[in-house]
Amino acid sequence: MPADLLLQFQASTTRTAVGSQGSTYTLPGGTPRRGLKGRFVYSATNTSAGAGTLVLGVEASYDGGTTWSVAGAAPILTLSTTAAAGEAFAPFDISPQSVVNGTIVRASVITISGTGATTTYTTDLLLVRP
Repeated sequence: MPADLLLQFQASTTRTAVGSQGSTYTLPGGTPRRGLKGRFVYSATNTSAGAGTLVLGVEASYDGGTTWSVAGAAPILTLSTTAAAGEAFAPFDISPQSVVNGTIVRASVITISGTGATTTYTTDLLLVRP
């Protein structure tokens, strides 16, 4: 699915830890009426031994970036020693709680488990339904 390059959310990055966050994006008025979705294009996603899991998602902050909560998460990906690649979508719908702070969102590794688990991904924002 094509995406507007102006809405690139996270440039290609490699993560190995829970809570690895990327760059932020401010949505002053929240999401459009039908919401947005973070599209994660992942590659080189695997473990060094055994099985594991990965959840990619979008976190939101309503207080200028002090505290964060999960706004939307993609389905759980099962990891193995064979590198996987594909797309995962994390739909989310948020409304600002403060005009001053707006709402800040970021792409994040929500959970990652397994021996030597790693993922490389890029993220952009898409409309849920045009």
